Amino acid sequence: MTTISTPPVTDVTVLRDVVGVLEPADSQAGAIDRIRQLEELKAACAAAQARETASFAAMRAQDEAARGVAKVRRGKGLDAEVGLARRDSPARGARHVQLAQALSTDLPKTYAALSAGQVSEEQAQIVASETSWLTSAHRQKVDRLIAATLGTVGPRRLAATVRFHAQHLDQHGAVARLAKATSQRRVSVRPAPDNMAYLTALVPMSQAVACFAALRRDATTMVGTGQTTDPTDPTGQPRIRDQIMADLFVQRVTGQHSAAAVPAEVQVVMTAESLFGDGQTPAWLTGHGPIPTATAKTWLTNPEAQIFLRRVFTRPTDHQLVGLESASRAFPAGLRRMIILRDDTCRTPYCDATIQHLDHLNPVRDGGTTSWDNASGLCAGCNQTKENTGWHHTGDPEQLNVTTPTGHCYTTNTTPVLPEIPSETRPPPPTSSTDCYTTPTPVITIAA
Repeated sequence: MTTISTPPVTDVTVLRDVVGVLEPADSQAGAIDRIRQLEELKAACAAAQARETASFAAMRAQDEAARGVAKVRRGKGLDAEVGLARRDSPARGARHVQLAQALSTDLPKTYAALSAGQVSEEQAQIVASETSWLTSAHRQKVDRLIAATLGTVGPRRLAATVRFHAQHLDQHGAVARLAKATSQRRVSVRPAPDNMAYLTALVPMSQAVACFAALRRDATTMVGTGQTTDPTDPTGQPRIRDQIMADLFVQRVTGQHSAAAVPAEVQVVMTAESLFGDGQTPAWLTGHGPIPTATAKTWLTNPEAQIFLRRVFTRPTDHQLVGLESASRAFPAGLRRMIILRDDTCRTPYCDATIQHLDHLNPVRDGGTTSWDNASGLCAGCNQTKENTGWHHTGDPEQLNVTTPTGHCYTTNTTPVLPEIPSETRPPPPTSSTDCYTTPTPVITIAA
């Protein structure tokens, strides 16, 4: 494992506190110098985190080996522990562990550059990722070949340089890697600012270029022939080429005549005042976040969409979800919908993945019931991690407590189905035990 000499500081919180009270520089040049120095400090901290992560992984492996844990079971859940400690998702935790192990074994030059503040953690991650498929010997050689490049080029150029050396050292492995990458093609979606989203397709380069070229060609033709107006836009505003390309993409994927009418089923939470009156509380698209009330109402007026309205009941004091009307579904389906509405995304702290599993806080094998009080919406990875030795989930509809094998506990509190707006007038608190629900909050399900 690569090591460097360090000053005798045993409590890193001292360094954190010192940096936290730094006074701003007294000149423009001094401010720029300070910005660069702090960037270098961030890189050095990333190197220290990598060193601690590699040490943690080694200690865990030794401990589990001493306890007789089967080799295939060793290290299970370690990625999630690191993610929690860094306030990151388990997927990011896995990348942190992989980077730490690569820097500590095969990439000493990259590690030294990171420790010295010459490269960022992002650039160190690029080196580790682009060489992950090589043998240890080849990885170390690439590390030596790029040593002079580190800190002199941007991330994109660095990735290309590392990839060049890696493919030169192992051409057969590069071909096999490309074949494996093709098998991992997929489509994903993630929120973007201003009620937009990134729909990403990971496909072979040739297919991606062909798709883009076809969209660009047809959009350019439409601009050249004056076909720039969207027939579904009542304002009649002309579209630029990029907008036409986006609309053509949606139309061709969904099979619709217009980009606005997309077959899907989504859950949108709105207050009764916003849906039926002039309320301005933003709506909430389950799993993605807030959208303007006017936008939600525009969706509802789409003549090609089918709208189903259900009422959600919330507590008057803190607006936590407590009930869901479901006249057309069996209770298990209604319970599932209600839990997804409550948790929104994976309930594990810092994990924003889509809910895939409904988990029993107290497992069924231990007498746990399939109920509102004993349920958590989790992604597949977090649900599997929970089953590893030393992991425990406890809680109720109000919060989830995650205890890791090291004894650390992380808590996430359940948020209201709609965020609280302090400026709004609150209804008076209930005056009796029977007055337990507020005005129902509509949940609109939109489906084509």
